[in-house]
Amino acid sequence: MPWRNGKGYTLEIGRAPAAGEDFAWRLSLADIAKDGEFSPYPGYHRALVLVAGNSLRLSFRRHGRCALDPAKRATRFEGDWKTHCAVPEGRCTDLSLIVRRGPAGRSSSVLRAPRMLSVKSTRQLILTGDLHGALFVLEGSVAVSEPSRARARTLRVRDTLLLSPGPKGTLRLRSLGQSPARLVLLRWRPGSTTTAYNPQYSP
Repeated sequence: MPWRNGKGYTLEIGRAPAAGEDFAWRLSLADIAKDGEFSPYPGYHRALVLVAGNSLRLSFRRHGRCALDPAKRATRFEGDWKTHCAVPEGRCTDLSLIVRRGPAGRSSSVLRAPRMLSVKSTRQLILTGDLHGALFVLEGSVAVSEPSRARARTLRVRDTLLLSPGPKGTLRLRSLGQSPARLVLLRWRPGSTTTAYNPQYSP
């Protein structure tokens, strides 16, 4: 969908609920072609990962700055921070996760820092806690084996595997190429209370 400011596009990968303006969490890809403002999401945590491009700079007014590049791809910030983005070296694409915080003074919500995974041959990934999860492929391709499935799933570049909350489990990741596969792991749990926000279809 296009942003209301006309400066880019957002592709929703997953969200809960699946429709409606209010959501508990949303995972999406955004194409950023020009400098501009992010829309506010009061009551939400945000995580952002640089998927493509060489430089994405974020300014949070009173909360400082952050520069993302291929060496440092991820950051977290609050949805109500006034956020300006700049793309000094041209077009970028980011993976964005927005998670509802929940009631003030309670720690019901969780948004862990994004993890960058490198899979050279095989790798075991232990998932603990009652959290949502997502595996997003940055480079290469992998076969993902889950205890609950008889066959492995094949993930290629920009594929996403959404993981439902549940008990402790182990995923087996196997690279399918000669070069290591690179993935992003996201884990989160939204707060239980719906909070109003101002949707602008932002990155």
